[in-house]
Amino acid sequence: MKFIRNFTAFLSVPLVASAAYTLIKNFLDFAGSGANAHIPFWAGIFCYGAFQIAFFKPMRTYVFGHELTHAFAGILSGAKVKKFKVGKESGHVVLTKDNIWITLAPYFFPIYTFAIIVIYLFLGWVMDITLLYSYFLFFAGISIAFHIALTIYIINIGQPDLKVYGVFFSYILIIAVNVVVFSLLTVLVFPDEINLTNLYREMYDNIVSSYMFLYEAILQIVTAFQKT
Repeated sequence: MKFIRNFTAFLSVPLVASAAYTLIKNFLDFAGSGANAHIPFWAGIFCYGAFQIAFFKPMRTYVFGHELTHAFAGILSGAKVKKFKVGKESGHVVLTKDNIWITLAPYFFPIYTFAIIVIYLFLGWVMDITLLYSYFLFFAGISIAFHIALTIYIINIGQPDLKVYGVFFSYILIIAVNVVVFSLLTVLVFPDEINLTNLYREMYDNIVSSYMFLYEAILQIVTAFQKT
């Protein structure tokens, strides 16, 4: 199974790379539009980055969200939570079952960002939230920067979760699911500015082009090798 997972991950590299490139390119183009309405979002990202650099990494808050995501993914998978422990630098959750999504969920599911979105949408049902949009963007920016910065940090210091199904396979899967999750997040945070259909269509075109390029390159190499 390990060989099959790694081989599948290897074949998926062009797909994941093309999809990630498309998402980043579109997001940077969107960022470059410079709309004043989006300033609170970028301010949130900047504020969290400045806070982490100037003060400290809020690891206990991250660990709590990390373990809560394991538990949440477990509950959705039909598991029961038997133990939940959170420390300053690490935590532990014991579930009655495990699978790849439970194991890797914290690395691609920004639970605090989704909590902010759910709260904002709930408030929209009971009150006029027009004046709250700037605050929503600000805290969404903070939570996204928090998730990305600390997820990269804990991956760099080493995580046993990634070894369960193989480090290479886990990296590829984490990046792939992050592309899907963050493309959905952009639509939830900026529903009037991001067209998900166009984004996925561009991803599809770039993925096909990548595999066609590789196919033609391999074909030329094989042809040249046969001539020798």
